[in-house]
Amino acid sequence: MARLPRIRRNFATVKDLIKAAEDGDPQAQHDLGAAYASGAGIKQDRLKALHWWMKGAEGGDALAMERLGDVFRTGEVALEKVTPIDLDRAIGWYKKSAAAGYHEALFGLGRIYQQQQEFKKAAATFKESAYVYGKRESLREYGMCVFHGNGVPKDVQVGRDIIAEAALMDCEFSDLGRAYLAQNYGVTLGMPESAEARKKRKTALETFQFNCLQKRAEAGDVDAQVELAHKYVFGGKGNELNRDKAYFWFHRAADAGDAEAQFELGRNCDSGSSAQTRDPQQAYQWYKKSADQNYRDGLREAGRCLYLGEGVKQDYKQAGIYFEKAVKQQDPESMVFLGRMLQDGNGVKKNPERGKKLIDAALEEDKKGIGLAKLRLSMLNDAETAKARKKR
Repeated sequence: MARLPRIRRNFATVKDLIKAAEDGDPQAQHDLGAAYASGAGIKQDRLKALHWWMKGAEGGDALAMERLGDVFRTGEVALEKVTPIDLDRAIGWYKKSAAAGYHEALFGLGRIYQQQQEFKKAAATFKESAYVYGKRESLREYGMCVFHGNGVPKDVQVGRDIIAEAALMDCEFSDLGRAYLAQNYGVTLGMPESAEARKKRKTALETFQFNCLQKRAEAGDVDAQVELAHKYVFGGKGNELNRDKAYFWFHRAADAGDAEAQFELGRNCDSGSSAQTRDPQQAYQWYKKSADQNYRDGLREAGRCLYLGEGVKQDYKQAGIYFEKAVKQQDPESMVFLGRMLQDGNGVKKNPERGKKLIDAALEEDKKGIGLAKLRLSMLNDAETAKARKKR
């Protein structure tokens, strides 16, 4: 199953967003559609929102697919009618979104099954969404299925308990929502709460979601293993910071062939963090495995090792091959490396003009991030200065 990128890019200006969308970037197409839907930074236009979501979905963006599911389920964009309801198309887009890694789409799919009175499918979908992927709203809906006996054996008390569990993880419960649960399900939440009580609700939700993630990882879900490892790297949000556990889960996923996990293990060996002492040779081997799957960060780091001769014999030609592939994926640091190689003619045909353009493009791209290309260029300049001094 496909995994969504952990970090979706931000675009500096609406102009940049429009250009990226028009150039065929599926994420930008989704984001531009969202901007048109809300009127954020651009004149609101619901039909243009639908147009760009369709483009993004057709290009493979899972969030755009889920948006289309919502549109065809309700016929609306931003609470206004824009297209006839088409539940078959909605089901198709929700399923594609979930298959592409956006499991939030299962909630909308369950809603459609409810509309069609296919209660067994609805209950099964809500149950999967809740207990496998940790969606609180689906937990509530599944509890209601159990309470009423829709698609599952009726059990009023168990249903009420599930609804109460979901409600106790709702950080922004309205007075109307409280009254509804009390009147229809006998679930009493009391008066509006303090900020501390809401914080406890948030912690309960994060813990529930983390436990669902851990169960998926333990069952062999490679995507979940990578996500769980990242959570252990940073800690918080329902889990502890534990770099040894992060290393364990990255290793499980890397052994299963996951390119991102292989890159992360390489970085681990490179730095000597977690359960691993520093091992440049092993780091390069993991980077290479990741690079061989065309994973951008793996390409860059395998190229860097070859360029510098760290953990592997120096090989400018192979480094250039890796950097070229990473540049095609808009990696700023690789632009700096390849740009310098083109300026010097190391491992590639000398082309100072293209080299300068790549470095300038990297520094421009840097303005949208945290300045890694500028730092890399500074490090290369320092290394060359030190090398020149030794020759004197």
